[in-house]
Amino acid sequence: MECPIDKDNLTLSLLFMMYLKSQNSYYGAYLKDHKLSVQSVPIFLKLLNHGYVYQKDISKHLQIDNGQLTRVLRKLEDNGYIKRTEDNDNRRQNKISLTPKGEEIAMDLRDEGVKREKEILKNSQITREEMIDFTLRLLENSQKYNQENI
Repeated sequence: MECPIDKDNLTLSLLFMMYLKSQNSYYGAYLKDHKLSVQSVPIFLKLLNHGYVYQKDISKHLQIDNGQLTRVLRKLEDNGYIKRTEDNDNRRQNKISLTPKGEEIAMDLRDEGVKREKEILKNSQITREEMIDFTLRLLENSQKYNQENI
């Protein structure tokens, strides 16, 4: 692929944004039939690994504005993908969990994502697992840098 910016002026941030746009384009087309937005993908994947997650934790861990998250969750709930349950210990908190319909789409999204990633990486010298580990280290270092410098 020809780089749209001279490599001397290129940043990793720009490359990650370009990759994210490519991924969002793919997921947008994939989700069209389900009438789901790209913003719901990380929420589905977060919920897939847990019986329930508090709404505030989804917002914090996925760095989604709480107002935007509320709108996405409402749509997912209206379409039968998630359920919200009031926490008996703290009624101001909602437990968010997948319904069977939501669990099915979440597993489809996970499987489709893994398939896409393996295809993208098939001719490279790095495995999907190595790329995940490397990217997680980048994310951790980026967050640490921000804490120290903002």
